[in-house]
Amino acid sequence: MKGMNTKMKSDTPFIATVLSGKGGVGKSMSSVNIALRLHEMGYSTAIIDADLGLSNCAGFFNTEAKYTVVDWINGKCGLEHLPQSVDGITLVTGASEPRQTKVSTEIMMDALDQVAGFLHSTHDFVFIDTPAGAGEMVLWALDTANVGILVIVDEPAAISDVYRLCKYIYNIDPEYQFSGIVNFAENEQTAESTFKRFNTILNYFLNKQIQYFGFIPSSKAIKRSVNDQKPLIKGSGADREIKEIEFIAQQVIAYAANRSRSKLNPVH
Repeated sequence: MKGMNTKMKSDTPFIATVLSGKGGVGKSMSSVNIALRLHEMGYSTAIIDADLGLSNCAGFFNTEAKYTVVDWINGKCGLEHLPQSVDGITLVTGASEPRQTKVSTEIMMDALDQVAGFLHSTHDFVFIDTPAGAGEMVLWALDTANVGILVIVDEPAAISDVYRLCKYIYNIDPEYQFSGIVNFAENEQTAESTFKRFNTILNYFLNKQIQYFGFIPSSKAIKRSVNDQKPLIKGSGADREIKEIEFIAQQVIAYAANRSRSKLNPVH
C-alpha cells in the first residue's frame, strides 16, 4: 500500500496505542514524529493524548491544548471543538493538567470512546499516546486500538517494566497484538540486538514474539527536537533520524494493510 493520495480502505482508521512500562522512554516523541511522517506521506492522521494531566503531545508542537476532553465533559466546549490542527496533524488532549483529572475514569473513557468515534470517519490513522504502566487508561487505549506499539529502551529496568506490562496484558488477552520500536538506540545493530533480547525474554517466559517496527536513534538532532519542542522536519539536519522514523511509518502502513479488519479481542 502506498501513502500518496491513498485512502485507507475498509474499517478506517487504523488505531495504534503507543505505550511503555515506565515513563521517560519517549512515547510522546515517538507518537508525534511517526504521526507527522504518515501525514507527510499523504495520510490523514490524528493523535489522542490520553496521558491525563501529564500530556506532552501539544508541547512537542510547541503549543497548548485549546480545549481538552475534560473541558467538553464540563460543558465548556463542544465535541467538535476538541480536534486541534497542528502541523497537519489532528490533536485531541484528554486533560492538560493534574487538576483536570478529577473526572471519574468511567466518564473519561466514555468520552474518549466518543472522541475516537468522532475521528473515525475522517482519519486514516489514529495514535493514542498513553501514560506509563498498565492503568485503566492504558487498558482503554489497548481495547480501542488495533495494535499496541511498545517503546523499548536498552535499560534493565525499562525492559523489565515493559515485560511485566506485556505479561499483565497477555494474562487478560493471550492473543493481544503487540509490536515494538527501540528508542535511544546508537545504531541499527544495537537496536536489533535490544529487540532480539526482549523477544527472547518474551519467548522464554511467555512463549510470545512481537513484530519489530524499527528504531529511533539517540542523537543530537533528537535531543534538540525535544528541547526546542518541535517535531523533526526535513531540512533540519536530521535526515538519518527522519529516515528511521519513515521506516517505522512504513511498517505501520504495511501492518495496517495486511491486518484483517476484525476487531482484536477486547481487554476488560
